[in-house]
Order: sequence, then C-alpha cells, then structure tokens
Amino acid sequence: MQNKNKLSVLFVGAELAPLVKVGGLGDVMGALPKSLVKQGVNVSMIIPFYGVIDAKKFKTKLVKKNIKFNIDGQPAKFDLYQTFLPGTKIIIFLVKHKLFINKDIYVGGRRYMKGRVYSRSIGDIERFVFFSKAVAETIRSMKWKIDVVHAHDWHTALLPTFIDEYSLEDKNFSNIKTLFTIHNLANQGISSLDIVDYGGLHHDLTPALMEDYYDKDGDKIDMMKIGILSADLINTVSPSYAKEILTKEYGEKLETYLLRRKKHLFGIVNGIDLDLFNPNKDKFIYKKYNAKNRKINKQFNKQALQAEMKLPKEDVPVLGLVSRLVNQKGLDILVPALDKLLAKQDVQVIILGTGQPEHEQAFKKLAKKYPTKLSANITFNIAMAQKIYAGSDFFLMPSAFEPCGLGQMMAMRYGTLPLVRATGGLKDTVKHSITGIVFKKYTQTAMRKALEQAIRLYKNKVKFNKMVSTAMRQDFSWDQSAKEYIKLYKKLI
Repeated sequence: MQNKNKLSVLFVGAELAPLVKVGGLGDVMGALPKSLVKQGVNVSMIIPFYGVIDAKKFKTKLVKKNIKFNIDGQPAKFDLYQTFLPGTKIIIFLVKHKLFINKDIYVGGRRYMKGRVYSRSIGDIERFVFFSKAVAETIRSMKWKIDVVHAHDWHTALLPTFIDEYSLEDKNFSNIKTLFTIHNLANQGISSLDIVDYGGLHHDLTPALMEDYYDKDGDKIDMMKIGILSADLINTVSPSYAKEILTKEYGEKLETYLLRRKKHLFGIVNGIDLDLFNPNKDKFIYKKYNAKNRKINKQFNKQALQAEMKLPKEDVPVLGLVSRLVNQKGLDILVPALDKLLAKQDVQVIILGTGQPEHEQAFKKLAKKYPTKLSANITFNIAMAQKIYAGSDFFLMPSAFEPCGLGQMMAMRYGTLPLVRATGGLKDTVKHSITGIVFKKYTQTAMRKALEQAIRLYKNKVKFNKMVSTAMRQDFSWDQSAKEYIKLYKKLI
C-alpha cells in the first residue's frame, strides 16, 4: 500500500465520485487525490461498498474476507474489496457488509434540529459508526503503515477517536495522525449516548469523547463536535468559512469548541475537476465550445436550452439554479425576489433540484404563474445540470451560508456569471463586477437589487462579455489546493 519514500495518506469518507455521489463531498473525494498523487503523495481511499456501486463497471475484487471485530457488543465481520479510481492507479478500498447493501447512501431522511443544524436517522448514524470502526480494524488487520488518516465530515468524525483507542493496544496506530475536514458544519450526526456502547468505545479513555459524553447536553453525542475536539488538525473548505464558523452566526452551536482549536483550524478552498467540467469536452451539452468560439456556440446552447425547457427563444437574460432545494441555499429570499422580478422584467429562470417540500412547491407555483418565464424541474439529472451551466447567462447561489460551493466555479468555467451572496467559499472565489455579482446582506431587498443588477449588466454587452471572458480564465484546478493540503500533512508528521 505504501511507498516508503512518500507521504502516505488514507482518505476516508461516505461518498466518492464517480462510484457514488450525493453532493460536493463526493466531488472532493474523487478529485483531490489525483492532484495529491501528481505532487508525490501516496494516496489510497476507503468507503462503504454500497449496493448502488456497480461492481462490474468498476471491476471490484476481493482483498480479504471475514475481517472480524466487535460492534454493539457482538462479534461482527465484513469483507474488504478494492477497485481503482477511474483513469488512475489510486486504490479505493470498499467495506462490504449488509448494512450498506441498500441502493442509497442513506437509509433514512434528515432530522432537523434547532436553527440550521441537522442530523440523520439513528440507523444511518449506526451505519457510519460501524464503517469508521471497520476502517480502524482494516488498518490493524492489513497492517497498513499510514502517516495521515484524512477523515471527511460527520460520517467519519469518530475515526480519530477509534485511532486513539486502538493506539493504546497497537503501536502502529500511535504513529498515525489525523486531519478532519469539515465540508458542512451544520450536518452534525447527533445521537443518543448509547452510540458510544454501540461502537465499543470507552468514554473515559479519550478527552474529546469524555467531554461530549459528560457535557451539559446530558443525553446526546455529536459526531461533528467529537471530530473537532479529537483530530490532530481540522480544516474547512474555504478560508472565509474557517473564519465564519468561529462566530455564533455560523458556528452552528459548536463555535466554543472551534475557538478552542483555532490554532489547529485552517481553510483551503476546494477546486473542481477541470477535465470533467470542460465545455470543450462536455458530452452532455448541446454544442461544445471554448473561450475563442464561446459567443456563437454558447448562444447555441442557450437557445437549445430554452427550447428544451419550453421557454421562448428570446434574447433575454437566462438565470440558472442547480441546487438542493434546502434552507441553506437562500431560497427564502430568492423566491419572493424572483416573483417581483418576473412580474416586471423580461427574464427567464430555469430551476433544477429537489429538496424540502415547501421549496419545491414554491418553484412549482412560480412556474404556473409565469409559464413563459420560469421552468421548474423538480428532479436531478446530471445531463440537464450541465446544459444549464452551459446555456445560462447567470448562475444563482444566494446562500445563507456556503462552506465552499462548487457550482459558482463550474458556472465560471462555462462562461456563466455567478450571482452569489458574500459568504464562505462564494466570497473567496467570486469577484464582484469582475467575475460575477456579489451581494452582502441576506435580505429579499438585497437579493432583488442583485437580480436587477444582473439584468442591467446583460444589456451592457461590452462589460458583460469582458466579465464572461475573465470568468472563463479563472484557475479552479485542484493543484493549488493540493499544495495547501500537503502543507497540513507535513505539519502533522
């Protein structure tokens, strides 16, 4: 598994594109390792072997059968498979067990807590505690020599604690350092105290688990909190978000603990896969294009998109939104602002996504009210998403908070100007009046003014085209981000 002369890192997460993906975490897991390997890091990865993963397509093979350990006070076993990240020699290990036989990553829905915090069903939390312990057991069983375990989000937030406990009996674990990446602080993985017994952990052996076990909550364990307190280093997916989460406004009730770890907290902006998100190679869009032929071929994409969405082929600004339809994405200020805009302005809006029923219904109502101006596609389809990136003039991301965001970078790659709120990674990646439109206040008024500014900009063709050209030249490759991650790894060893 390891080249002795290279830094060795094990990526651990719940999803990994293209094998299995729900959101941005899958994109990061599938792209960042490629750039790290190019820069000399030995990377391997491990995820659950979900039923949705196509074993034939990805040519999986058995590595070790019946790896035994205890979970929930009972003997258990799992099988370890492997495949390769497509187009690379990077090994992906897969933990196979009946808990992951479902066709979906999650077996239950979200549980919304106070404020913006949400969790998952107890069944899902148990599944990922099982997975985290299985990863530790795999390291022991396979005798892997690893410098850094890079754990991602709440699903693997207990892994640093498992490693700490395993190190008390196995010297190999005492040399393993941990980096915990927070992709979305609001998604926390909250359970009752008995999850500690389920995982076979000892709440008096490690400070982080001890603190959460005995804190004032009394009956809850927060995976995210334990990850923050237990990992050797922590990072978020943009510099601005790393600063924001130290405040009460964005800290999601964990700012006290993050402030304690401030010296160990870093922000590294995500990149995107430039081969995958490339209008000159994209097989999903109507006509491929690049910076040189953009004006003609992007216009072709726009008109083809209008036709497919059953909107008039008019020379009006087209605003696209590809998103989970959830509170985080700023839909409570966007919908009323769009309602007023569509009543007065010649503009078209194309929506793609699924999410909370109230947001889905709000867009359906707008589509009925303005059938020639707004197309609401309450579904998710990768091909349609790419067509919206290529065929829109502006891309909407008015988020209440946004750890990094990938949509704004993808949009710029396709010559579509992002319209975003100045928060998190949006603030770090979009330059107002240079590569997009940025507004600050989270209000309907500020949202409406930003939309009106987009319409004025569209009419100013000289400035509009200059901004589009500048946006397309932005470098959002993973290479720079990989350099920053390597710095963190080297801090650890």
